[in-house]
Amino acid sequence: MDFINKLRCPITKNGLELIEKEKFTNYDLPKDYEKFGNLTLGLVDSSKQYFFPIFGGIVVLHEHYAIYIGKQQDNRENLSFDKKRVFDYYNEVDYKIKDSLKIYEDSSKWVDFREVSSTYIKNSFTKSSCYYPTAGDYILDIASGPIGLPEYMSLSDGYTYRICVDISINALIQAKINIENAGKKGIYICGDITNIPLQDNSVDTVLSQHTLYHIPKNDQETAVNEMYRVASQDSKIVIIYSWFYHSWFMNLSLNVIQLYRILRHFAGKMYVRLVKSKPRLYFYPHSPRWFKKTFEFSNDIEFFCWRSTNKYFLDFYIHKWIFGKKILDRLIKIEDKHSRFMSKFGEYPAIVITKRK
Repeated sequence: MDFINKLRCPITKNGLELIEKEKFTNYDLPKDYEKFGNLTLGLVDSSKQYFFPIFGGIVVLHEHYAIYIGKQQDNRENLSFDKKRVFDYYNEVDYKIKDSLKIYEDSSKWVDFREVSSTYIKNSFTKSSCYYPTAGDYILDIASGPIGLPEYMSLSDGYTYRICVDISINALIQAKINIENAGKKGIYICGDITNIPLQDNSVDTVLSQHTLYHIPKNDQETAVNEMYRVASQDSKIVIIYSWFYHSWFMNLSLNVIQLYRILRHFAGKMYVRLVKSKPRLYFYPHSPRWFKKTFEFSNDIEFFCWRSTNKYFLDFYIHKWIFGKKILDRLIKIEDKHSRFMSKFGEYPAIVITKRK
């Protein structure tokens, strides 16, 4: 646990101390902790106010799971409505096996796994690594999920440790299995992207894929600033984002389909507040202009094309019997040649931030 000096309490911002089980047996541990596995280690912040459990190598540093052991008042706030939606969704989602790795059961809703699209999709899955150094000690994969795709697994090649941070303990359990089966080294932390439990300037590279737009719109600025804070000087932060209705390529090509998606999106926001139902994902896409106007380091933000199309486009236009693979091969060349233009015209940009200070 040499990595402990890079951790910090998400509530007090203090450093943390490792303690053995016999030293925290008197704490009032919730019964539902037992479902996560054998609890033998824990962490206490240096002010002795909060206790955090460690289950089977997974360090639980989300303030939702912290146990207050201080003598004053516990001032933690409850999760907001939209943050709780995302928290509940990813803690209840199931998993399935694909290519010997565990992935989210609902992955097929967002990813086109058809053979005709395979080369195009895999090309985008590996593209993040083009925008950060090929080697280092620590790469932070924030909101990592189970890392259930071979292409995603390769994104930490060249790094000694992949730090997986996610709000779901179940996802981290799957990530640990997948990474260890691949013969790689990982550090697994249950934490919040808007309150990353790491010290300043503690990692060589930060990677965030398809997460930021699931953060409440007013918290996305905080999340980006947190990623910037934990990155070391001169390092890269790579964020894979979705423009959704800011993408003119999708608006023009999908037309009525895109209009339906937009109307359904806003209707869904009303529905989840009016009707108690199963957890549903929150989604809000800021525009490219928002990124260039919001941050002190906005001048150090660049946009590149990760993938210009979404699953709706692929399902509608791309088919084996009408030269689908040739169309996508051509599209790969266009995205690569005109990456900066397609990053704003298309659906999914790679937002690359260089930390200068």
